[in-house]
Amino acid sequence: MSESMEILRLFESDSRMNKFQNLFKQLIHVLSEENIEYVIIGTVAYSEYAPPRATTNINFMISESDCGKLESVLKEHEIDFILNAYQQLIIAVKDDNDETKKYPLALSFQSAPKGLTFNRPIPKEIFGVSDLPIAHIEDLVALWCLAVSNGYSKSYYDAQMMVKLQLTDVERCGALIESLPESDADKVLRSIITGNAMYVDTINMDEAFILPSDLIQTHEEIERAKAHRYNAAQERRRKLISAKLREK
Repeated sequence: MSESMEILRLFESDSRMNKFQNLFKQLIHVLSEENIEYVIIGTVAYSEYAPPRATTNINFMISESDCGKLESVLKEHEIDFILNAYQQLIIAVKDDNDETKKYPLALSFQSAPKGLTFNRPIPKEIFGVSDLPIAHIEDLVALWCLAVSNGYSKSYYDAQMMVKLQLTDVERCGALIESLPESDADKVLRSIITGNAMYVDTINMDEAFILPSDLIQTHEEIERAKAHRYNAAQERRRKLISAKLREK
């Protein structure tokens, strides 16, 4: 079983899998014929650098200028798609009753943010199709930090994993993020590097994180940080109660 099939192993006995593979191959052919440049991102790309995770989606990133062209091409080939709330183009594989199940097998496309180019993609074989471009790890971290700054908090932990396990060149990530205009992605990256935000909901986008620290935190350090946050919260609580008592 190929690694891509391993990633999608939860659906290997599903009748939609053959449809999914055939649609994937068709789309790769269309992208090639129409000269639409792309890289594969998302969980499939994540699994190229870290332990594989099950997924029901293969996500592509294309240039903003090709988005309209892709929509026209899909309509020409009578391939149904929708645009979701994140302006991603979604193509879901339906079952034999022409319905989409609760956890659909899907292919999704999103435009590359301005300032980010397709850097050093890694060739990969998926469903027997060789030399497919997988986004480089620094590009992925930059995308995740950008997603967090735009409110998609789940991406924080993907970026955090790659940085803390030293799987990425942090300086290169920073340089890529600097090319993204009008973004707080740099603050997200610095919060990971410095350890000033253990969890995404503690990131303060209004302040810059500039203190140096080790990327790898021991269990003891993590527990100490938790204790510090707890004690700080308790102290704030005591101050609030004291202030209210004085007002009375």
